[in-house]
Amino acid sequence: MVGIGIIGIGKMGGFHAEWIAKTEGLRLVAVCDKNAQRVEEFRKKYGAEGYTDVDAFLGAKGMDWVAIITTNDVHELLTVKVLQKKKNVIVEKPMSLTYESTLRMIATAEQYGRRILVHHSSRWDRDFLLVQELIRAGTLGEILMIQSKVMLCDAGWPAWGIEGMANPWRIKAQYGGGILLDWGPHLVDQFLVLMGKDPIGVYGILQSGVWSSEVDDYFFADLRFEGKTICQIEVGNNARISAPRWYIIGSRGTLEVKGKSDPVWDEAEIRYIRTDGKREIQRIQMTGVCESGLEGGFYTDLVPYLNGEKKPYATMYEAAKTVKLLDLVRLSSKEGRFVEYR
Repeated sequence: MVGIGIIGIGKMGGFHAEWIAKTEGLRLVAVCDKNAQRVEEFRKKYGAEGYTDVDAFLGAKGMDWVAIITTNDVHELLTVKVLQKKKNVIVEKPMSLTYESTLRMIATAEQYGRRILVHHSSRWDRDFLLVQELIRAGTLGEILMIQSKVMLCDAGWPAWGIEGMANPWRIKAQYGGGILLDWGPHLVDQFLVLMGKDPIGVYGILQSGVWSSEVDDYFFADLRFEGKTICQIEVGNNARISAPRWYIIGSRGTLEVKGKSDPVWDEAEIRYIRTDGKREIQRIQMTGVCESGLEGGFYTDLVPYLNGEKKPYATMYEAAKTVKLLDLVRLSSKEGRFVEYR
């Protein structure tokens, strides 16, 4: 039985607690949050120990891993503190605010002989699994272009959290807000998985259009890899007509995963040439799809991963590369030029 504790039991922390509690082989040992009422609710609901002090929480017995589900600005601080107590870490995406920060986290993990896994939950999203399956099967032929987009206009985006608009941390710089650090880790990580190699560089654009002057609410990234595949990411919260979630052109076919007003992408269309030369149109309806990032597969596969049976996880080294690319998108936008990945 793998014992897990959680620091930060806001809205996302609530999902983590639920996933851990229902997964065979995992046990929610303890929770920690500054909100004493919330701690008491979780203590009663899950039978876990409850703390409002991190140092006291880290003394809980039977806790092998600690999940850090806080605002982005304290990921490094809390990760280092947990590692120094010789516990492994699961940290929400992004791993941290900057690449330099992730390197310090990795150095601490290596110093204490512990691991960091990053909750890049979109590796389990149904639309992404479909994309991987079609590319792997060669259905679309040689891949010429991949466009990955999340173009929404969600009034709840800045208020996502238990405090709502009383503390809209997603549009505040002090918490590491902004859409680049919100959706960027998901989509950049997916591209690194699909391409299976480091990029040559990136050209990026950030924009603060509607929601905040402190942080971005739109970004575009053109990722360059060796080969002919064009790789583009576009994310914004100002689009009142949604764009396709995925638009992939291959030498033998095209895939479109339909855009929606909410991040629940369950419709796809494929037009391709079969091996017998006939033209085929397939329309796929994926049933029971959860909101992006909330499928819960991370914890379902955690014990098999720890036993060496599965390898879908974002290690600390992979997650650091994702943050490095986010840094380069920011730098490219600031300087208005293509930036090499070194």
